[in-house]
Amino acid sequence: MKNCPICKTSLPDHARFCYNCGASQTAATSAPVRRLNYQTNLLQQIEEQFFLAFRQRIEAEHPANQVQTYSERMYQSGFQEVVQRRAEQLAAQIQALSAEEKLNDRAVNALLENTFEDLLDYFIIHFCKDLNNIALPEAILQYQGLRWEDIQLFQMVMHYLDFAAESETVYTDFFAMPMDKLKNAGQSFLFAEPQERIFFICDQSILGSLREGFALTDRALYWKAHLEKARAVRFDNLQTIERKKDWIIINGHFFNVNPSVNLKLLKLLKKIQRSQPLQ
Repeated sequence: MKNCPICKTSLPDHARFCYNCGASQTAATSAPVRRLNYQTNLLQQIEEQFFLAFRQRIEAEHPANQVQTYSERMYQSGFQEVVQRRAEQLAAQIQALSAEEKLNDRAVNALLENTFEDLLDYFIIHFCKDLNNIALPEAILQYQGLRWEDIQLFQMVMHYLDFAAESETVYTDFFAMPMDKLKNAGQSFLFAEPQERIFFICDQSILGSLREGFALTDRALYWKAHLEKARAVRFDNLQTIERKKDWIIINGHFFNVNPSVNLKLLKLLKKIQRSQPLQ
């Protein structure tokens, strides 16, 4: 075993990068790269970028003090070999684009981000079930690699949010739900356009009046929290989505249902954000 000279994490002797801070172990005094330099070792840079993304993911979605535990699980499970093979494929793909003079930094960054997110989802869902304090549905893995135009959005929304595992009151059949509740939602926060398809409405009001809650359509998220103003964020204007303790912040606005729904919605919105075609 050896220690990373940057963060002092204990590492196997064969480790070429630190799975805690992402620093290269062959040039450990360098900070983890954030933008690829196409003229130097692409494979090493991609591996470093992945493990930086890995650390950020664990700190954002799981207890921050569990980074080491998840890191050890990656080595125990052998998943780092999957990461290495995928990094080799990415390096070859980027080198081919470079040779054809088709490199575009924005497209390369999107390629790396999508690949990293898919790898991390697979690793965390398949290999870390006993470590996760919030269960994530395996059904979300079927959307990896799909283009936006190939995604059945309603189905993806319901798979990600997995309401069957939640205790929230959710309506998807609007003909069967009480009309006064539908009217209250429409007057309080669900200000959808006539052509929007409403996927579901979730009631968060204390007395079940549906004057507070959230709803998703094929174009936007609408919600109203207790003592807060009604909010709406369109999918084509998703800017910042981040977790703060047990709630989330969407384009600077507070959103909270419960820790489980919050995390699953965060992942859903990030998936929608990443899947949108580059402008």
